[in-house]
Amino acid sequence: MTSQVTSYLRRRARTGEVIDETPLDLPPRTLATSAVWWTVPDGVLAPMLAAAGLEVSDLPGAAHAAEHCSIGLLPLFATCDRWDIGGVSTARHPDTGILTVFVHDGHPGGAGFAERGYRTAAAWLRATRATIAACECATGCPSCIQSPKCGNGNDPLDKRGAVALLDALLSRAPDAEMA
Repeated sequence: MTSQVTSYLRRRARTGEVIDETPLDLPPRTLATSAVWWTVPDGVLAPMLAAAGLEVSDLPGAAHAAEHCSIGLLPLFATCDRWDIGGVSTARHPDTGILTVFVHDGHPGGAGFAERGYRTAAAWLRATRATIAACECATGCPSCIQSPKCGNGNDPLDKRGAVALLDALLSRAPDAEMA
């Protein structure tokens, strides 16, 4: 996992309004760790987009929202702290060539959280979908898809797209968990 801080935002304390952004020139940091990931092939995405009335341009926000909620819920399945894990999502990952969401351990070498996520993937991702769908907010909030540690300022996020994406993914998921 490689990340790089490229800027920081100054915000008004009372409102959260952005005052300005300051660019930084810091080197990339690499964390050798373990991850669990899921992918959705283009052949599954096309009918999902059509059925949900979404566009291809909605996929980054849908994947990002699903990533955030899945990270928030993994502690219920892997007995870890939310701050012990991180994630990355992309509508077309260069290594897989398709939409991919990664959830990774935040510790060098891994701590077993991603492995536990893998073993409970169907239940974990069903809970992720249910949490997003059940939230009463209109477009996403800290209870469903916003993350307190998002490096992209919680942008883009697409709550409706995340539910449709998880529906497409889970339509092919096994009923039983892996041993």
